[in-house]
Amino acid sequence: MKKLICMAALLLGSMAANAQIPIVGLVSSAIKKVITALDIKVQQLQNQTIALQNAEQSLENNLHLNSLNDISGWLNKERNLYQQYYQELAQVKAIISDYDEVKNIINQQKQLLGEYQNANALFHKDKHFSAEEISYMGNIYDGILQESLRNLNEVLLAVNSFSTQMDDAERMQRIHKASAGMQTNLDHLRQFNQQNVTLSLARTKDEQDRQAVKQLYGLQ
Repeated sequence: MKKLICMAALLLGSMAANAQIPIVGLVSSAIKKVITALDIKVQQLQNQTIALQNAEQSLENNLHLNSLNDISGWLNKERNLYQQYYQELAQVKAIISDYDEVKNIINQQKQLLGEYQNANALFHKDKHFSAEEISYMGNIYDGILQESLRNLNEVLLAVNSFSTQMDDAERMQRIHKASAGMQTNLDHLRQFNQQNVTLSLARTKDEQDRQAVKQLYGLQ
């Protein structure tokens, strides 16, 4: 009977660990989709900037050609007609000025995903962790990835802000806040991974076992 109980406990632990994989996998897929959407949107904004800048240059050339004519009449007519171009150009330039920070957020998210996947694969190979502990790790990873996805969606909302009532100040604030949040996510992931590696080393039985753990995690 005791043997059956032990086997059942191990089976449940294994099922719990495996149950985490689809959940985390779904979050990872959602993150990749948002990253792709951000890359496309920023590229569109860059193209839009070029088009609007060309339009601006054309208007300025037209203004120069008409400077000897009725310049006041031209200004009233043409500036009203093309006012939207100038407004859109100013908006797009504002978001592109934050592009480096958006790029940094995207890179941080990609880095977070890569480090999670690498560490998670190694912990599954580590004999010093039980199925229940691997399951617990899955819960922690899921929480970190969920939070990073929330930060990423904030950035996507910011770069899509031309279809909303968001002003430049609010958009910049969202991007800065998401950037700080993403760095926190990455710091938490690295801290958690390091704690697990330290725990595994503490559980080694002898020097040979310790060297095997070091080799597994690429430690000197």
